Formats: sequence, C-alpha cells, structure tokens
Amino acid sequence: MEKSTSDFISLIRQGDRNAFATLFKEYYARLCEYSFLLVKDKEAASELVQDLFVKLWENRAKADIKSIKAYLFKSIHNNSIKYLNQKKNFESINETKEYGYVLPHDFELTEMMEKSLNELPPKCKKIFMMSRVGKLRHNEIAEKLGISSRTVEVQIRKATIILKDKLKEFRVLLFFYF
Repeated sequence: MEKSTSDFISLIRQGDRNAFATLFKEYYARLCEYSFLLVKDKEAASELVQDLFVKLWENRAKADIKSIKAYLFKSIHNNSIKYLNQKKNFESINETKEYGYVLPHDFELTEMMEKSLNELPPKCKKIFMMSRVGKLRHNEIAEKLGISSRTVEVQIRKATIILKDKLKEFRVLLFFYF
C-alpha cells in the first residue's frame, strides 16, 4: 500500500472500491492465518475474516480507524474469541444433552423468567423489555423515555445481573436469552 494510512482510510470512507480491494488483498491471508491460530478451523477463520471485511465496508463511513492494521487484527482477534465462546457454549449444551443431564423444559424457564421479570423494579423492567423484546437500541430507548443512554445501559445491566442471579439454576440455557 503506497498511500499513507489516513489517505487510504479516507478513500475507503468515501466508498473507493479499489482502495477496499487493495486492503482486502493486502490483509485477507494474514488475517485468516491469525484467526486460524485461535479457532483451529480454516473454514471458520475464513468466514470470520470475510464477515469482518463485510462489516468494515458496511460501516466504512462511520468507522473511526487510526491504524488499519491494528483495527483489522484487533477486530479479528475479538471475533475469533467470540466465535470460540459461542462454540464452547453450544458444545456444553450438546454435551449436557448427550450425557443425560436433566435440562429444564422451556416452559419452566419461560415461567421463571416471567416471574423474575415481574419482580424487577418497574423502570428497570420497562427498559429491559424495550431492549430485549422491543429490540430497541439504547439511544432509541433513551429518546423515547427522555433519559440518557448511560441510564439505559445501567438499567439493562442491572436487570441482566438480577435475572441471571434469579435464574442461575437455568444457567446452561441462559446464553440464548442474554
């Protein structure tokens, strides 16, 4: 890459496909190798890198990137770790089923969740439901309720902590909900 990093980032932000293609060619193989070192699966590593580039292109206008190399490698590191954690949780559930541990039926979990949700403080419950059921973003909730995004974040964290504590006997299934 012959252009300076800031010029290159600027071109990509403006939608320059050639600059993006150059970036892809420059880093794709190295990012795949790095991801493979973490996930030990070539296909998964390749998909993670492709997803990273897709997200970068989709969010190019608002991406705040100082160093392309640092951004790409940090992003693929985080995505690879997230992939491993999801894989571990999935395998844990399959292992639990395979070895015959009794898992609560979904209706039991649903009933306990409803009960636990109803025990949340009203403001906390409303914000949590707007986030999880209404699928609203923090800033959308804040705007609708006339509060700060930080307050929304704190209330959702509070609800999550309370619910995880109340539903700890269902912890194997909880990652589907939180």
